[in-house]
Formats: sequence, structure tokens, C-alpha cells
Amino acid sequence: MSPAYDVESNRYTQVRTGSAYVKPSKYGRYFPNKLFKKKITTYIIGTTLILGVYLYLNGTLGTWKRDIGYITRPLWDKPESGWNHISQYPPPGDPKDEKVRRKWCDLHGWKARSTVEPLPRIIDAVLLSSEIDMLEIRMREYEPHVSKFLIVESNMTFSGQPKPTYFQDNRHRFDFIPKDKIQYHLITNFEANLPLGSFHNEIKQRTKIGNELRNLADKGEIRKGDMILQSDVDEIISRQTLQLLQTCSSVPSPLHLNVDNYRYSYEFPLNDGGYFRPKIVTYNNPDSLAYNHGRKGNDLLGGSGWHCSFCFATLSEIKGKMIGYSHNDRMRHKGLIDMKRLRKTVCEGKDPFDMYPEAFSFKDIIAQSGKPRKADSFHHVPIALKEDPDRFRYLLEGGCDRPE
Repeated sequence: MSPAYDVESNRYTQVRTGSAYVKPSKYGRYFPNKLFKKKITTYIIGTTLILGVYLYLNGTLGTWKRDIGYITRPLWDKPESGWNHISQYPPPGDPKDEKVRRKWCDLHGWKARSTVEPLPRIIDAVLLSSEIDMLEIRMREYEPHVSKFLIVESNMTFSGQPKPTYFQDNRHRFDFIPKDKIQYHLITNFEANLPLGSFHNEIKQRTKIGNELRNLADKGEIRKGDMILQSDVDEIISRQTLQLLQTCSSVPSPLHLNVDNYRYSYEFPLNDGGYFRPKIVTYNNPDSLAYNHGRKGNDLLGGSGWHCSFCFATLSEIKGKMIGYSHNDRMRHKGLIDMKRLRKTVCEGKDPFDMYPEAFSFKDIIAQSGKPRKADSFHHVPIALKEDPDRFRYLLEGGCDRPE
């Protein structure tokens, strides 16, 4: 079709002539209509594909998808429900006094053990990756109350990369614990170079702990009524909580122990309501020795301790965990572990993976996003930090100056 001027209508009309031209533009040019449409469509599709491939390889597309999921979580997800929340109280006097013990347990809805009744033994079962300082802080907190420390370590990271055997190489740091109270096992059969986000090696290590607990029970080193503490190495239960659990009978089992969340140090408490996964289980049968990190009951004791994530003495150790642990699929791009950027992230207390908080209301998402508010007191911290504040300065106010 070609343009023809119609005198009656005073405008151009299209006349079929076998040509594919449109009427002349004000610039006096002609564009092949069909050819133009094909070219622009091809251009749009090609550009979209190239951009999509780039974003996928760059990690941006996955990050957008992840962020949208976190931002919209209040629309499709709900928090853990059905908890029987148990508020924790300090002892109302000297716990050696039987009346004080009775009153203390009664505050929690439990009964006190008699003074002639033997205390249940507590066994601390923990898997170790690289958090050697946190392990020492943990064991110093537990030393008066824990009868056996079961430590399981591997010579590889959860992602399948070689790593030092931190406990084996630093055993002298734990001479304050009698050797017969420590049972150490080294795993050497992790699978190498696992895909991002794989939990295969972590599950293998947790299964190993469960097997070793059963071995201890078979040898009579764990008896009925003893208590098994199940929490990751950076989830530390307070000494007061352990004393309460030994003082009282009729403690529910399993009992989840809610701990306060911190990031990089105890200078950055997170306003998220805490973490429920640590628990203590009373041994009654072999099934109670299964070791896991999930929810297994409805009873939750508040104010039970601290969960300090990425609390390492150096930036390199923080980087190592980001790459080596099971959630390494959160590493969307290498810029996250650039030392200059990582230091800024640590100094501000922001999420290492630049993720939105796992919150279940838009109000909480806003409240928990961005920089956390710094603590103005270090009264409520583990015993080791009170005893050695200079040595563990990076876990208090000196975290921004930690070396690379």
C-alpha cells in the first residue's frame, strides 16, 4: 500500500499497490512497516534474553527473587505458633537454701529437687566448624554444671573445602576442663565441593553426634534422667539457666531455650524476639538421643542465653564462614566478601549477605531492617567476657577494629 492524497477528505489514504511503505513522515523518510515490526520485536526479545542471562550469572536475578520473598513474607508465611512461653526468673536468694530453691522452681511452674536427690548430669553435645573462641566461651560458661562435653569436628567445611581441625590444634586452650570430661571425635569422610546450599555434610555431622550419644548411653555414661543440651556452638546457654534446670524437677522435655540474637559481637543485639532452636532433652529412651536443630516441643523458656552469629576475631574468619557453611547459597556475588565492604558491613552491624530480616509483619520488617542499635551495656554477657574483657574486646565495643 502507498499513500495517496484524497481531495474530498483533505487527508492521505492508503492505496494498495503491492508496496509495503507507509506515508511519509515529517522528516520525509519511509520505513518498511513489516520489516520494522520484525526488527523491533527481535531487538526486544534479544535484549531481554541477554539481560536475563547477565542478571542470572551476576546473581542479581536470584537476589531479586529472594528479596521479594522476604519482603512479602507477611502475606504468605506465619511465625512458629503454639508456644507455651515460660518466663525465666533469677533465684530469689541463695539457691543453697531449700526454701529459695522451692520458691525459684515454683515461679516457673516446676517442683524443686530435694537436697538429698542427686542432680541430673548435663551433657553438652556440639558440632564445631571454626568457632574456636566461641567454644572456649561456651565451655567456660558451662564448666560448673556440665559433666561431659561431646565435640564433633570435621577436617572439611560444610561446603566440602579443606579446613584446619581447630579443636585438635588448640586443645591446650581447654586445659581448664578435666580431660575425662571431654570426648572429641574427628570426621574425615565429608564430601568435597558440594553444590551451593547443600546440607549433606552438616546432616552427616549431626547424625554422628546422635550416634556418639547412643554409644555413651550404651556404656552407661548417660543414664535415665540425665539432660542433653542440643545447640550450635554459637548458641550459648547462660550459667543461671543451667543451674535452674538442675535445681528443678518436672522440667518439660524437650524444653526449647530461647536465646537473644546478636551479630558480629554482643554490641549488636537484634530486635527480633530471639531464637528458639536450642533445647535440652531429658534422656528416657534411645529416641530421646536423636540430635537435630529443629522444633521438637511446645515449651519455650525465655531469657536462656545468647546466639552470636558471625562472631569471629578477624574479617577473614567471617568471610570463611560465609563461604563455607551450609547457607552459602546466600552468597549472591563476590562483592559481599570484599574486605573494604565487609568491614563497613561489620562496623554497621548489617546483615553479611545484605538480606532482609525474616519477619512476619511489615512493622517488624521495618523495625529490623538496616543498622541495629548498639548496646549501651555489657552486663548481660557470658562469664568469659566479664572475666577477660580485653582479650575478647572484639566481642564488646572493639569489633569495628578487628584485623583482616
